[in-house]
Amino acid sequence: MKEGIKRLFDFERSDAKLAAVLILPTFLLVIGVVAYPLIYSFIMSFGDVEFANIKDYNFVGFTQYVKTFTDPEFINAAQVSAKFIFSTVFVKLVLGTLIAVMLKERFLGRSITRALIIVPWATPFVVVGLMWKWMLHSKVGIINFLLARLGIIEEYIPFLSSRIFAMPFVVVADVWQGTPFFAIIILAGLQTIPEDLYEAAYMDGAGGISAFFRITLPMVRYPLFISTILGTILAINSFDLFFVLTKGGPGNITTNATLFAWNNAFKFYHLSYASAISYVILLFAMLVTIGYVTLMRRNEIA
Repeated sequence: MKEGIKRLFDFERSDAKLAAVLILPTFLLVIGVVAYPLIYSFIMSFGDVEFANIKDYNFVGFTQYVKTFTDPEFINAAQVSAKFIFSTVFVKLVLGTLIAVMLKERFLGRSITRALIIVPWATPFVVVGLMWKWMLHSKVGIINFLLARLGIIEEYIPFLSSRIFAMPFVVVADVWQGTPFFAIIILAGLQTIPEDLYEAAYMDGAGGISAFFRITLPMVRYPLFISTILGTILAINSFDLFFVLTKGGPGNITTNATLFAWNNAFKFYHLSYASAISYVILLFAMLVTIGYVTLMRRNEIA
């Protein structure tokens, strides 16, 4: 009996050692790729490190963080981010819900449509940015060509260098790319709703719109919350589209917080200030996520 227990413990220990050996390379990789840069940049954010004096570290406390809240350029970038986040998340939430409702219905080619709708979401942001940049080109863009052929415009418009059109088209490109993500999550929630609920509602005289607001939306509130949380985080960290489409121009109209951090790090070489900006963005993303989760839990209790 004792020998059997001893063998069992020896077997478990050997499994534990094997698991540790297998996990160790991944653990070291995570430390090297993720943990070390995070810790290093966090320490750097409390210093005054420029590219020219990268070897000299001078501790300045919260000076860089205070600067982020007093710098007019960062405040403008934060406002650009806020407008972008609200616009894209709201539009993607509405369009994603409508598309999900349509994809739930039975129609010819539904399976193919569901497969094709993933394509924009699966396309890398850089590719999406380049595609929209050529479509909006001031000389050879297809959008200018179509508008001119329809007689809507007389001369081609430089959309991405226009203070009026630049930001709206960045939003349009992001909505085109991200709406399928919302639709897929919401569609998964819609498929869990029993059809009996709709049949009972129709028998009681409810119409399609009434059933949508009284049954569909309440039943998919968790997928709506999840897609909103993830969409907000992605919008906060959005960089690729801004960089590829406009590089923050014209002026600073489309310079969001992440692009502003990149400019300070790799264009102006203000490494400590860029690190502080990055952690302010991270803190904002955490607060937004906590707010969404708290709201979701309160909704669950209610």
